[in-house]
Amino acid sequence: MNKWLKIFITYAHKNSEAKDKLKTYLAVLKQNGLIDVWHDNEILPGDKWRDAIFNNLADSDILLYLTCPYSLASENCNKELTAALNPNIRVIPIILEHCDWQNHQLSDFQALPEKGKPIYDISEWNPESKGWMSVVEGIRKIVNEMQSQAKPSPSVTPEEIETLAFLAFHRGNFMMILGQIDEALKAYSRAIELSPNNAAAYTNRGVAYGEKGEFGLAIKDYFSALKINPDFANAYNNRGYTYVEKGEIERAIKDLDKAIQLKRDFPHAYNNRGYAYSEKDEIDKAIQDFNKAIELDQDFAEAYSNRGAAYNKKGEADRAIEDLNIAIRLKDDYVQAYYNRAGAYCNKGEYNLAIRDCDAAIKLDKECAEAYNQRGNVYVGRREYNRAIDDYDVAIQLKKNYPTAYYNRGIAYTNIGNFEAAIKDFKSATQFKTDYAEAYYNLGRARFEVGSVDLAIQDYTKAIEIDNDLAKAYKNRGIASLFIGKADLAVPDFSKVIQLWPNDAITYYIRATQIWLHQNEWEKAKADLTVSISLGLDISALFNRDFGGVDNFEQMMNIRLRADIAALLTPPQA
Repeated sequence: MNKWLKIFITYAHKNSEAKDKLKTYLAVLKQNGLIDVWHDNEILPGDKWRDAIFNNLADSDILLYLTCPYSLASENCNKELTAALNPNIRVIPIILEHCDWQNHQLSDFQALPEKGKPIYDISEWNPESKGWMSVVEGIRKIVNEMQSQAKPSPSVTPEEIETLAFLAFHRGNFMMILGQIDEALKAYSRAIELSPNNAAAYTNRGVAYGEKGEFGLAIKDYFSALKINPDFANAYNNRGYTYVEKGEIERAIKDLDKAIQLKRDFPHAYNNRGYAYSEKDEIDKAIQDFNKAIELDQDFAEAYSNRGAAYNKKGEADRAIEDLNIAIRLKDDYVQAYYNRAGAYCNKGEYNLAIRDCDAAIKLDKECAEAYNQRGNVYVGRREYNRAIDDYDVAIQLKKNYPTAYYNRGIAYTNIGNFEAAIKDFKSATQFKTDYAEAYYNLGRARFEVGSVDLAIQDYTKAIEIDNDLAKAYKNRGIASLFIGKADLAVPDFSKVIQLWPNDAITYYIRATQIWLHQNEWEKAKADLTVSISLGLDISALFNRDFGGVDNFEQMMNIRLRADIAALLTPPQA
């Protein structure tokens, strides 16, 4: 049985109709199991289009370039052609109309239809369908040629082929243990070529692609494995983990649920689902899954490390350190456990121990972006912001799409008053993690500081859309609304803050002094000021700082405060 060949269609969007025609004419080849066809309309909602295009191109066998003046002028079409210029991809220009393709890179390749006569030239192809059929015949010939080259020698028996596939598969496993990922990929690909129905080979190749950060290719392999074996728990588990790495948490949990449903005693699936819940900040659910993973495998170092990180997120640093000590005892070269323990020590204010652990992690793996990021966090804790920024720089150099490092560097820049740099970093964080509520909130803070109040309000609103219980975002949006004179918008925001944070004395004070006093809402103002006092706030001192005292406030606002309210806002006589 031959593996079908993957065809990638490059075209200018003005030729969408031609692309659809080509796909229709290739339908019989696809029905015969000889080809599969991909083009950019296959991109799913939420996928990153550039990643989807180039990941699918890298996995293709044939590139069909629909050639016309528009595609020759298209930057995207020519980028795709350049990416396809490798020995593993056959490039075939399909000439749609007369154009200067023979002075283009495409002139190096034999074109279709026959003799490169343009399909839309009615003097050559009348009716036009003759031109399309010339293209199909040419592609069928090329597919058959490529398939025959991929066939094993006829002298090799089926048993020998299975043996060769078995050896290639286990060579891939051995190369993975040695950390030689590219060699592992070659071995797994050979195993798949020899035994196309080997679901385990697709799954392990997916793991190898994941190690390289090529998540699109990894997920494609897991889909292939599950097409062969719909009940393959390992493939669901690995695809779920890959979705977590991509930030697609709901998809991840769905896959990990399925893995656990298929295999109840699967510690890795529980651990990975715990990781997904932790990324979603559902910490209690995460800990419950880590508990189950440890119950099933009491020597599972990764589950102890992840549970420690979860306890640390929950504010239980001592319990976190206990788990991380166990993880390191089980696996003394466990980089992640060291930088997770550093985070727990940092939360306890034990910065020297935290830096010691970060240094240990970096010594074990000099390219561990997470360890540099964590050491940056420790330096922020010590208020050594420039040293923190240096470490975040390294983390980002090592891992370009690392939203947490961009966010943390933005916080460091905020602390030294470099708001423009902070804005750039928070925007990068939200680009790589679109549901990053804290990043939008801090982007709003930084924009407010540089006077972009309307943009700040938009950022706070986005943060609230992601997390509608983010009290500080309501509070800052209310303050920003007051700044531009929209008290009517501020009132519901402050009410929401008080609902979420009923003991936040300063919000009662702000609502009283910035809204109710200006509107002569004396009873509402008195009620809020009274609550502020009951919560321990020295409102008279604050009022004197903010407005220069009652007399000055009355003169500025051209109002007369009610006597009982003026008394509340007047400092006691010495």
